[in-house]
Amino acid sequence: MTLEPPTFEDYKDYINYISGIPAFEPYYKTVFAFEEVSGGITNVPIDEVKAMYEEMKSTFDYIHVAEYPLIYRGYYGRNTSFVDGYDQNQTSNAEMVTSNLINVVKQDREGNEILTTPLKTVLLSESIFDRFDDSIDEGRNLRTSDFTLTAPSEPISVVLGSAYKDIYELGDTFSLEMISEVMNFQVVGFYKAGVGFSNDVGAFHHVNFDHTIVMPHFIPEYEPVGEAAVFQHAFHLGELLSGYIRIPESIDKINDVTYDHTVDLMEEIAERNNLSGHYKIANWPVGFVW
Repeated sequence: MTLEPPTFEDYKDYINYISGIPAFEPYYKTVFAFEEVSGGITNVPIDEVKAMYEEMKSTFDYIHVAEYPLIYRGYYGRNTSFVDGYDQNQTSNAEMVTSNLINVVKQDREGNEILTTPLKTVLLSESIFDRFDDSIDEGRNLRTSDFTLTAPSEPISVVLGSAYKDIYELGDTFSLEMISEVMNFQVVGFYKAGVGFSNDVGAFHHVNFDHTIVMPHFIPEYEPVGEAAVFQHAFHLGELLSGYIRIPESIDKINDVTYDHTVDLMEEIAERNNLSGHYKIANWPVGFVW
C-alpha cells in the first residue's frame, strides 16, 4: 500500500495542517538554479558559491540535507533494500512504467560498458550532522574535519545504517561513483536501528538510515582534473545552495512578511556574490521532524 501526501485547498489550509504536527520545524527550501549558469554546470562560479554558502550559514540557521545516490559499479548481488528507488518501484501503480534499477548497463565517459546500481545515500551539512550524535551504535559520528576533502584520493568518512553491519566493519574502505567520478569511502561508524527523520511538504517524506550510506556534504579543497572531476566538482558545490532556511517564527506567525524578509536577505547575499537570479526559494514552508 502506497501512502499519498494529503492535499490542501490553499496556503492557510496547509499552515493549519503543519501546525498540528508534533515537533514540526518549518524551513524555506532553497534550490540552486543550475539552468541559469551560462555555459552549463561545469561553469558554476565555484568561489562565489562557496562565499554565498558561508554567508547563508552566518545569516540564517541554514542546513543542507540531500538524497542523491552513490553508484555501485559492477555486478550487484546484494539485498535490494540498499538500492535507491527500489522500494518505490515495487509499490508503483501497476499502470506506471518503472525502469529497472539494478545492474543497468551504461557507458562510462570513456565509452566502456559498465553495470550500475544506485545505493541509498544521504548527504548532511556540517550544521546538522551532530543531531545524530546520540544515534551511533558503533564507532563514531561524522565530525567537522570530515567536511573538507584535501585530495580526490582521500577517503570520505561515512556512517552506515545498521543493516550494513552484515557487509562492512569499522575501518573498511570501498569505492563508489559519487556524481561522475569514482571516490573512496571509509566506514567510521554505524547507526542504531531505526534512526532517521521526516522532511519535505508536511514532513511527509520519511528517511530511514537502516539501509543507507550517510556522508558529509564536504567541500573539496583541490583543483579537479579531467572532465568527470570538473563536472562533479561544480555540481557538488552548487548543491550547497540547495538547502533549508530555518524559519524562527512559530508556525502560526508565518506569513508573506516572513517570506519576503527571507527573500530580501537572500537577495542581498546573492548580489554581494554576483549570484542574483541563481537560486529559488519556495513560498510554502516545508519541514523536518527529527
